[in-house]
Amino acid sequence: MTSDAGVSAAPRESDPTRLELPHFFADLSGLEQRTRKTPVRILWLGDSHTAADYLTGAVRAHLQQRFGAGGPGFVRVGLKAIRHTQVRFANSGTWRVEPSQPSRRSTFDDGVFGLGGMRASPIDAPALESFEVSKGTAHGELHWSLHYSLPPGASFRVDVAGAAHTVDQSNEGPTSAGSPIATLAVSSALSDKLQLVTTGGAPRFYGLFVEGSEPGVVLDAVGIDGARLSTTLAWGEAPFEAEVAARAPSLVVLAFGTNEAFDADKVEKYRDQYRALLERLRRATPTTDCLLVGPPDALAVAGGSEARVAEIDSLQRSVAENLGCGYVSQLEIMGGPGGYSIWARKSPPWARGDRLHLTPKGYEAVADAISQKLLSAYDRARAQK
Repeated sequence: MTSDAGVSAAPRESDPTRLELPHFFADLSGLEQRTRKTPVRILWLGDSHTAADYLTGAVRAHLQQRFGAGGPGFVRVGLKAIRHTQVRFANSGTWRVEPSQPSRRSTFDDGVFGLGGMRASPIDAPALESFEVSKGTAHGELHWSLHYSLPPGASFRVDVAGAAHTVDQSNEGPTSAGSPIATLAVSSALSDKLQLVTTGGAPRFYGLFVEGSEPGVVLDAVGIDGARLSTTLAWGEAPFEAEVAARAPSLVVLAFGTNEAFDADKVEKYRDQYRALLERLRRATPTTDCLLVGPPDALAVAGGSEARVAEIDSLQRSVAENLGCGYVSQLEIMGGPGGYSIWARKSPPWARGDRLHLTPKGYEAVADAISQKLLSAYDRARAQK
């Protein structure tokens, strides 16, 4: 077992809820002072609460309103049921998604899944997907970055603003050191749309990143239905770290715990998993700040609040303190155990009838609280300069 002292962490006071995120706040200040020329990126890893992009979408909107809209960030490719608050999709053809959902905790195939933990490839060519960025969510020229790999015989075409970019083995794009994933970078000031068409074989797509040429906040919402913290540890270390390093986030958010709350494992087991994941992330980006977001309240199968949510909340708070991260408790935001039932009885409801998920209004309320905590902490930090 590795000790907590074995993980490099920025010094902080004992209360992780103070949200001392010095590197992230300094980068935000650069945006606010108009001295920073590159985006401030947030990598938000989580489960279905993240995948739906209601919570993350609202946090993204709050931060972009204050510091500038840098673009939608990470967008999945090839999934039929997908949502992003700043991108519209149209998807046709048959796609194979690996690993198949719900999320798995064991190593699958070569373990190469990019930053998003999943990849998609066409089963019957051609398969097509189009993307359209919502107005006002990125400024200046749009920069599209498609991450892919090409098995023998695979090819595809990307159409942007009337220009076609065909990719096959003869002109594969660059890769990051330690990762086999290639990148096609395309820019356009004339169109907010991109179309992807597979033209041969089964190219693998790991995600699309969309940013504007003018700096602002970019929040990459990387959620997987059914994901647990251990899901991320099943991905190949070297390629994952390479993709994180290339993305260079200023802040990494780990938002897990709901699915762990319904497992039988001892809660203390998750401490080592947080340590292991943070070690990988810090190897990739040593100066990146980290924030743990605890799970929302949930209902137990037998009725009442699921007791393990509070246990996991307590453990995560301890992990954040020991490993140098900030902590935000969704359980606390909801008023503690029993909050789910209260939110479900609101009119309109803030919690769904499935015992686990919130409604868009509920996620918006949580996002408002998280954003306020971040912005208040940022303002305090700036006032002390």
